Amino acid sequence: MERFTRIVWILLGAVLILDALIVSITFSINSGVVATFGIGVLYLFYGLCRDRVRASRRKGLLQWMRIPILIGSGLMLLLFAFIAVLGRVDTVSHQEDAVIVLGTALNGEEVTPPLRSRLDVAVEYSTANPDAVIAVAGGQGPGDSITEALAMERYLVSRGVAEDRIMREDRSTSTYENFVFAKRLLHAHFDADCTTAFITNDYHVYRAGEIAEVAGIASTHAHADTPWYGIPVDYVREFLAITKFVLTGR
Repeated sequence: MERFTRIVWILLGAVLILDALIVSITFSINSGVVATFGIGVLYLFYGLCRDRVRASRRKGLLQWMRIPILIGSGLMLLLFAFIAVLGRVDTVSHQEDAVIVLGTALNGEEVTPPLRSRLDVAVEYSTANPDAVIAVAGGQGPGDSITEALAMERYLVSRGVAEDRIMREDRSTSTYENFVFAKRLLHAHFDADCTTAFITNDYHVYRAGEIAEVAGIASTHAHADTPWYGIPVDYVREFLAITKFVLTGR
């Protein structure tokens, strides 16, 4: 059993390191990539040194590693399960006045798979609710040649969404700003309050909903699936982002 547990730690560490490298090469390096790589190195080292850690219990050597790793891993798993389950429960009625599609990183001028997943859900929503306005939200990130909002608009138009239904919010640099700036656009368009839904990937739904409330938006939501190879990095990054939200409120 001990040998099996040791192998599990080693494999888990190797998988996280490999996934972080794949995402960094395929897309870009962000806090989730760095944190995932770091956790992978820690797990790999812990697995390789596990025999020494267990043997050192009586001596007190290396014991400091075991408890923080187990507690931290347990807390992350609980949070991952919570946001994964909650993120797949949609609340949209398809009667909202507008839908806000939250932006995420581009690959040059092209939408990345996570963003494409969000936009595909937006296309489905636009078909189910043909009267809704679609606000695409996202500014220009480091290394991008255009704004996320423009890339999102282009993709939606290529999928048959009428250009006059789309509003671009292209100044934001965070989820909070996505909502604040999109709210201003929508209120100016409708000249009054309006009902909204937002679309984002499943791992992001919980935090986005909390931030929407902070921004003064009572919104329903629909989720987009997260590409399987991005799950470790995205969930680790979201763990960091939720921690920041708890501490700062944004």
